[in-house]
Amino acid sequence: MALCWVEAGQCGQETTIAARKVDATHVVFEITTTCEHVQALADELGEVDVAHEMSCPLLETRIYALAAKHVCRNSCIVPAAILKAMEVTAGIFLPGDCYVEFVQDVI
Repeated sequence: MALCWVEAGQCGQETTIAARKVDATHVVFEITTTCEHVQALADELGEVDVAHEMSCPLLETRIYALAAKHVCRNSCIVPAAILKAMEVTAGIFLPGDCYVEFVQDVI
C-alpha cells in the first residue's frame, strides 16, 4: 500500500491518496480531499488496471480521462500523484517525494 498527501498549491486544497493492491495487476484508491472536483474524480475512479495505465498514452489513462472530466484546471497535480501512488503500490517504482517549488524573484 502507498499513502501520500498532496497540497495542490494556491487553491489551498488538500488530498490524501491511499492506494491498495487488489491483485497482481489492479489497484484501488481511497481518496480523501477538500476539493469537490477531485472528489468527483475519486467517486468515479474505482479499480484501475495497472498494465493499461502504464502502457497507454497519458490522455488515454483512466486517471487522466477522469481528470479531464472532473478536475477544475489542467495544472492540478493530484492526477499525477494518483499515478505515482499506483506505481509505488504496484512495485514499479520505489516511493520518493516529489516537489514543485517556485523560487522568488527569478523571473
